[in-house]
Amino acid sequence: MKKTIFILCAAACLGLVSCKQQQQTGQAPAPRNVLQLKTEECVLTKPYSSILLANGSVEVRPRVSGYIFKQHVNEGDYVKAGDLLFTIDTVQVVAEINVARANIEAAKAQVETAQLTFDTKNELFKQQIISANDLQMAQNSLASAKAALAQCQAALVNAERNLEFCKVTSPIDGLVGIIPYSPGNLVSSTSTNPLTTITDVAKMRCYFSISEREALALSRQYGSPEEIAAALPEVELNLVDGSRYPYKGRVITVSGVPDGTTGSIRIRADFPNPEMMIKSGFSGTLLMPTTVEDAIVIPQQASYEIQSKRFVYVVSDSNTVHATPIEVLSLNDGTNFVVTSGLKAGQKIVTDGVTFLREGQTIAPRDNAKNAKAE
Repeated sequence: MKKTIFILCAAACLGLVSCKQQQQTGQAPAPRNVLQLKTEECVLTKPYSSILLANGSVEVRPRVSGYIFKQHVNEGDYVKAGDLLFTIDTVQVVAEINVARANIEAAKAQVETAQLTFDTKNELFKQQIISANDLQMAQNSLASAKAALAQCQAALVNAERNLEFCKVTSPIDGLVGIIPYSPGNLVSSTSTNPLTTITDVAKMRCYFSISEREALALSRQYGSPEEIAAALPEVELNLVDGSRYPYKGRVITVSGVPDGTTGSIRIRADFPNPEMMIKSGFSGTLLMPTTVEDAIVIPQQASYEIQSKRFVYVVSDSNTVHATPIEVLSLNDGTNFVVTSGLKAGQKIVTDGVTFLREGQTIAPRDNAKNAKAE
């Protein structure tokens, strides 16, 4: 408070000297743009650096071992779920199917033989010609033969499934990534690199961070992270070339855990990407609008700062200016300030050349002063 009084007194003294010099030299009042203040609904748009990532990506790996017979897509192609990507040579799998079928036939014969043996011994047991132990052994042989048949049938199912796996299809809609293999390469489920990666770019995730102070303000205004995400308005995006992305996004998640180093909170907004204009890994500037009701808005250039305190020049009825301390919202769009204290509707302030004015100096208000407010 003492510092503020000192600053105002100093400004007043300088102003008196300036006014006296004006009177002595007959200098004309300085022309200045003047803005008459009013309350209004204000939308502030704050920019945030952001990184854009795909909605998701899936590695495509072979489920059978074999040589790549044919590649059906190229890097960068857009594919739908179920589209054929690669064909793996089927010679080995077809051979496994034939072996499985032959084993089934052999197993069926074993079952028939075991069944005949059991039926015969069962009749002999009824006639008390053989012991119960002999009958049990025949029954066990039949059960073993049936189990062997079931194993052969399972092997055939597995081989036929492997034949289907020789056709490698896309698990999701998306863009085909790098393909490190070519036809003739041997691949398996344990290969170091996947056959390719399919990236879902129909929707892009935009990640940005807000400061600890902003996070506290949002928590007080809306509540929990889920409530904040639901309440925040639609957001826009400027691309790296300065152009405005044509589609608006929505805030989806607000992290409840601050960054351990910076204290910032990470937020995710999703943007539709129907034209696949945005690629995963792009950077951009997210634009977050904030609406303030009954706000007094002034151009930032209308204020000046001394020792961390912000001032404006209020114009009196006699066209003299008086330095007035103000407080503003920390949130701003880089062009305007929303004043929280120090000014009221109906007052007039100087909007240009404030650093050249002095306390009590007389000015000549310009007729086009109302246009001085920054758009």
